[in-house]
Amino acid sequence: MEEPQLIKFVDLFQRFFERLGVDYAMMRQILIVKLTMDARRAPVVLSGRRNKKQKEGNLFLKSLWLYALTGLFLIPFTLIGRNYLFQMSLVFGVIMFMVMMSMTADFSSVLLDTRDKAILHTKPIEPKTLGAAKAVHVCLYLFLLTGCLAAPAALTGLIHSGPLFLVLFLPELVLMDLFVIVITALVYLLILKFFDGERLKDAINYVQILLSFSIAIGYQLLVRIFDVTGTDIVLHPAWWQLFLPPLWFSSPFEWLLGRNGNPEVIAFSTLGLVLPLLAVLIYSRYSATFESALSKLSDRSGENRSNHGKWADRIARIVCFQHEERLFFRFAALNMKNDRPFKLKVYPMLGISLVFPFIFIFTSLQGESWQAIGRGKGYYFLYFSLSMIPTAISMLKFSSAYKGSWIFSAAPFEHRTRIFSGVLKAFLVRLFLPVYLILSFLFLLIFKWAILPDLVVVFLTACLYSALCYKGINGEGTLPFSQPFETVQEGGNIHALLFMAAVLPFLGVHALIGWLLPGDGLWLYALILLAGNFVVWRKAFR
Repeated sequence: MEEPQLIKFVDLFQRFFERLGVDYAMMRQILIVKLTMDARRAPVVLSGRRNKKQKEGNLFLKSLWLYALTGLFLIPFTLIGRNYLFQMSLVFGVIMFMVMMSMTADFSSVLLDTRDKAILHTKPIEPKTLGAAKAVHVCLYLFLLTGCLAAPAALTGLIHSGPLFLVLFLPELVLMDLFVIVITALVYLLILKFFDGERLKDAINYVQILLSFSIAIGYQLLVRIFDVTGTDIVLHPAWWQLFLPPLWFSSPFEWLLGRNGNPEVIAFSTLGLVLPLLAVLIYSRYSATFESALSKLSDRSGENRSNHGKWADRIARIVCFQHEERLFFRFAALNMKNDRPFKLKVYPMLGISLVFPFIFIFTSLQGESWQAIGRGKGYYFLYFSLSMIPTAISMLKFSSAYKGSWIFSAAPFEHRTRIFSGVLKAFLVRLFLPVYLILSFLFLLIFKWAILPDLVVVFLTACLYSALCYKGINGEGTLPFSQPFETVQEGGNIHALLFMAAVLPFLGVHALIGWLLPGDGLWLYALILLAGNFVVWRKAFR
């Protein structure tokens, strides 16, 4: 078996591991096997780049150029001036966003992997060696990912700000990665303590979703804590800013390069050094507990076997008009509920679409009162909740249980198109409708009942838009839930991005009618949309 190239890098630290009491030769062999097996899986964050005819190789390493390409967008932040707290907060915000998304979506499976227990735990291997192998395994990939993301910014920062920039940047990146890994592991350890069996797996899945959602919202919050007026960028200190890690790692640049020794800058810098190291010490103390608690993941007790399809049957009778369509509605609804990888990919989008309209409303406040906002046209921001539809629909053809798709060939159904219409209706009812109902309720509180026709128009637009997206992105050539997530292709993502822009004409027509024919004109437009839905759904799925 050919040794992975990364092993040669690990060999440079052999003496360091031996001084820690780690059996380096054994750890090295474990890492070789783990890195070789990694060549057979694709990274989730970049949606996979592998097709069935590609040669074997470590797909994560082959996808690093995409991270480097993303890193090019960080170059302007290192060149726009000398406000290092603002500039480097954005840089670390982007890097932490990508690293945390990768950690929760891809490398959590490494931290929580129990497949090797049947082999390794029967051998005379010390727990410290097993823990070191797992930690090094994750760190290798995160350091590579972070290095590719940060390389363009590091180079331009070195040229623009001098060698001290690089001296600060590299250690801060290492501290950031250590903090991300350890905090993620400690969160999982907390979950492992209170849950077991299937409930544990569900809890871990929801924590991953919550982390992804929080990262996206936290980055939006980070951008808005600075008061930008012309060329002046000012941070107004507040206690809650202590919970924003990008400020911790950017403050040393403001302190040492920007010559700003304000107390809040020193406090942020201290947190950026102390908390990652403290987190590492805490994890090292409880790492054995973490490893032993992982055995709970193999426990299938507590699996909920009750019938969850009753609600789906009732709703299917309302929204589906053929028996076959109702069957696939129920099938899709249950699959969306139970498929954990699917939820990990799609649910964060739902949360983001729930919050984005309010982020834009808060941005437009600019000192105005809520009464003034309520008299405005901010309800058009509801269209941002539709932006998740193309991406979510592009995921409907993937499943972790894709091998069961043979049922589509075995089932004696007459009309193939009813599979697609049933699945799309299940998506609208189970995923989109709850988000839209919450948004509608909150927007009614802000803008009052005068926007009721607008809410109806946006919902009918969403139904029409969903049918167009499904037809354009998935078509009828691919059956739902019939492909593994490793085969997600870039083409589908490009189509999803193009269809995101397609919502703008609907917004424009809505705004124009609301301006020219408010009130009754919107109800007339709603009737036109209803007729359009009837025609498009019949044509698309006949």
